[in-house]
Amino acid sequence: MKIYITTGVGFGKTPLSAFDGALMDAGVMNFNLLTLSSVIPIGTTIVHDKMPVEDSEWGNKLYCVKAEMRSRQSGRFIGAALGWYQLEDGRGVFVEHEETGEVESSVEADLKEEVKRSIMDLCRNRSIDFEEEKMGIKIRTTQVKDLPASVIVVAAYKSEAWS
Repeated sequence: MKIYITTGVGFGKTPLSAFDGALMDAGVMNFNLLTLSSVIPIGTTIVHDKMPVEDSEWGNKLYCVKAEMRSRQSGRFIGAALGWYQLEDGRGVFVEHEETGEVESSVEADLKEEVKRSIMDLCRNRSIDFEEEKMGIKIRTTQVKDLPASVIVVAAYKSEAWS
């Protein structure tokens, strides 16, 4: 199985329309997102790219793990991050975090630290020895300016028609 990691940033007249813009930028705007609880199945490969999408998939369910942040607080930086940890057989876990702050580098640093702490806990809960070099992370940040903004990081598992 392939899981696609993609990110997006969007701006709009409302936080909701900014979120739609972030979905568009990430390549997943025409799906109904069904959020999963973050477990990576055995045999999974993580792909750092947008998921290939066919026009016929419009309105399909998209099983995913996502981190997203929306804001209209001008001048603030917002960030979203997905972190993951995989064993040799491909199984693993995702964690998702969001952050807001006045300095972009602080938002990124806080996200990295929170992701690492969460993954360490999830590994401990599963009796898995944590090795930092096995941890992956994808972060997306932006500054809110004149319009509401949104950032998203998506781990897209699978598109499925309704029936």
